Amino acid sequence: MPAPNPGLGLTTRVEQSLRLEPRLLQAIEVLQLAAGDLEGWLAEAAEKNQALKVEAPGRDGPGSGTAGWEATERHDEMLRNLPDSGASVVAQLEEQITWLDLQESHAEAVRFLISCLDESGYLSPSDDELFALAKQEGLELDASLLGRSIATLQALEPRGVGGRDMTEALLLQLDPRASDYGLLCRLVEEFLDELASNRMPGVARALGVELEELAGLLEELRGLDPRPAAELSSAGAPALRADVLVLPNEDGKWEVRVDRSNLPSVSLDPELCAHAQDASQTKASRDWARERIERARWVVDAVHQRADTLLRVASEVFADQRAFLENGPGHLVPATMSALAERLGLHVSTISRTVAGKFVQTPFGLSPLRYFFQSATPSSSVAGPEGTARDDLREIVRAIFAAENCREPLSDDDVAAELARRGHPVARRTVAKYRGELGLKSSYRRREYL
Repeated sequence: MPAPNPGLGLTTRVEQSLRLEPRLLQAIEVLQLAAGDLEGWLAEAAEKNQALKVEAPGRDGPGSGTAGWEATERHDEMLRNLPDSGASVVAQLEEQITWLDLQESHAEAVRFLISCLDESGYLSPSDDELFALAKQEGLELDASLLGRSIATLQALEPRGVGGRDMTEALLLQLDPRASDYGLLCRLVEEFLDELASNRMPGVARALGVELEELAGLLEELRGLDPRPAAELSSAGAPALRADVLVLPNEDGKWEVRVDRSNLPSVSLDPELCAHAQDASQTKASRDWARERIERARWVVDAVHQRADTLLRVASEVFADQRAFLENGPGHLVPATMSALAERLGLHVSTISRTVAGKFVQTPFGLSPLRYFFQSATPSSSVAGPEGTARDDLREIVRAIFAAENCREPLSDDDVAAELARRGHPVARRTVAKYRGELGLKSSYRRREYL
């Protein structure tokens, strides 16, 4: 039996149950595919099943995502923001910088760090090596700017890019708000070798969990990518594509649409459908055709369900984003997946799969759909989409540090506890990131003795 790998995971009860429902499993797989991945997936499905008809995408056809929209200059300019189809991982990451409100020195430093990534997406040079490289390129880079720029890089898609090694790349892909975040961190930081050697009972004992719970944790690790930029960095990697368009219609109102212009159209092959109903054909031949038609119909239904779910989720996200759409990122109203799931009557995992890898085109460029969630942390004091915007939370952290006793400086754990007391629970790693962005040293280095 091959040793399990955290990038591949292992079979769990959930996976076993899904295998009993291939149609459901296929729908879940299609739901979490981004536009570029879906096109390739459909092409492969069509090769395997003659009953599935897949036609190349065309912007002028009835399925175009922008059909019937007024071709205003603003609308055209937003569509021109989409990157070329041959964009490399560097171009794709730099594209995301354009919609961030960064000072030029900060943006330049992030672009420099992107150029230092290896083929796996790791930022492997040490800080001293980065300082030396920056000096060679005539870039002014100090510890504060480096810390803030690394934090910015690590917030880009795909998650995990900018980690200093595989362990950090995996940690960056975990959600600090998840109830099992601590256990997942321990698995990544302490037990990767044991997992690879299939020493599950020992790992379970060390974590203080049952084997069944460990299997669930490994299922979550299964979705992580130990080399987050490997596919993007290959030659001819597909460019980022907008899955959702949020643009003004002819009445000046904001309209959310799934962009179908980049996607093939899918349907059932009419000749094979006719064959299945042709009484002159043998029963075996008709049954063969019907079986393939049934599986092709699953694909068609899954594609339509993906579009419907994506539209529902995106529409609900942008129902609260009028200020953002008209005034920019500083007016973002952050959402949480749990709140959105409750409003839509969906499971949180469905929201997560729907958002994963999807991009949205707004007046301020191409953004990961996750961007409208990632800036939020739970807060009992905020109505509507629960959360405190990332910049606001960082300012709270700044104020807490500013009020500390310099002879007894606060640790990151102390600040996390204070944030929780104020109704903003976050992980210690989040506090550490904010501290780095603020240019503050560790508590040991901030201590004053006189």
